[in-house]
Amino acid sequence: MRIKDSDKIDIIFKASLDLIFENGLAGLTMAKIAKEAGLATGTLYIYFRNKQELINELYLSLRRDSVERFLKGYSEDQPFKIAIKTIWVNYLTHRIEHYKESVFLEQYYRSPFITEEHKALAELMKAPVHKIIERGKKEMLIKSNVDNEMLFLSMLGFIRELADEHVAKVYELNDEKIEKAFLLSWDTIKA
Repeated sequence: MRIKDSDKIDIIFKASLDLIFENGLAGLTMAKIAKEAGLATGTLYIYFRNKQELINELYLSLRRDSVERFLKGYSEDQPFKIAIKTIWVNYLTHRIEHYKESVFLEQYYRSPFITEEHKALAELMKAPVHKIIERGKKEMLIKSNVDNEMLFLSMLGFIRELADEHVAKVYELNDEKIEKAFLLSWDTIKA
């Protein structure tokens, strides 16, 4: 059995992301990935049995990295508004700096390729934010009559649109605009 080279896996994942970003999941084939990665198609099959396995492994890899970025600089000791802002800015920054990955994660979540296990993992990614939201409710700082998922989605949808417009160079963000955008989200959820 050949030892799998982690550098080749990174090359395969990058090639897959590039192709998915350009053409979506449906048009992705192992042959196209191999060509984009500069590898023989047979080599690709040493690393992944099929497209489904490759996509699933790509999802798991990106999911782990994303969760770490979402929680960067966050501490349970922070006052609530600072804690929620830290997570909010992290989501926005991640969406901008890792745009292809973010788009893939969304496409995968809504595709027939996602497994029930991976759907459950996607929901677990929300757990830290839901915990923070629950804390805000207990401290009576945010709306307690709205469920946690709706509060989360009200922020997330705005973050996605801001990032998408920024990446497309339609609406350039700067620190001042990011602060104002966070305050708009805050006004939406505060008690």
